[in-house]
Amino acid sequence: MDCLEFRRLLGSDPRVTDRAAREHLDACPFCADAHARAQAFESRLSNALAVPIPDGLADRILLAQLTGTRQRERTNRRRTAWIALAAVACMALAIGVVRYERAPPATLADLVVQHINGEERDALQLTAAVPAAEVERAFADRGVHLVSVPRDVSYVSECPVGAYRTVHMVMPENGAPVSVVYVVDHRIADDRDFRRDAMVGREIPIANGTLVLAAQSADRFDAIEHTWRDAIEGRPQIAAGSR
Repeated sequence: MDCLEFRRLLGSDPRVTDRAAREHLDACPFCADAHARAQAFESRLSNALAVPIPDGLADRILLAQLTGTRQRERTNRRRTAWIALAAVACMALAIGVVRYERAPPATLADLVVQHINGEERDALQLTAAVPAAEVERAFADRGVHLVSVPRDVSYVSECPVGAYRTVHMVMPENGAPVSVVYVVDHRIADDRDFRRDAMVGREIPIANGTLVLAAQSADRFDAIEHTWRDAIEGRPQIAAGSR
């Protein structure tokens, strides 16, 4: 089982009862961290839903059933109010669903930034270079052969980003880390720059996929783009004009 399969299983079974998943959990520190966060979320959710039943509720219900017509009328009025409240809640939910369905779908840039700022945020703090063999193996698992392996990769993982299969990396770049995400089998037509809050990024078609760069500054994007183009396509490219 690889990281992608484990993360999908974690979303459907946070307890991770599958034997293969448990073996992967014991061997992968990144998935172990994701599992810990999932358990914490499940705990918070359980606590939020643990609404205590008021003391004496059963006795009050029996008393209401044994009282006269006036008490039954009051109960009926209360039920009517609750029904009306439930109808309003259902209507609000329906409106919310319609608005959600009308909302534009998340772009690749949106998904990558959400991924970087979410469960993989701690990876930006890593600075020690990982072995080149780990980078090469992650790409090989995604069906991509690297002609060369760039240096100074401090983090590498085969991450699912939305429905996309990716290799997610971090390059420290002298204290200004750049997230490098190669999206397998999804090639955009042209280069695209983007900005999401305080983060800038660039999407670049390379080979049969798309390289996405994201950081606080785009100063090193050109150099990193050329490095990975050479690593994946096997031939250095010269940018046409300054960006």
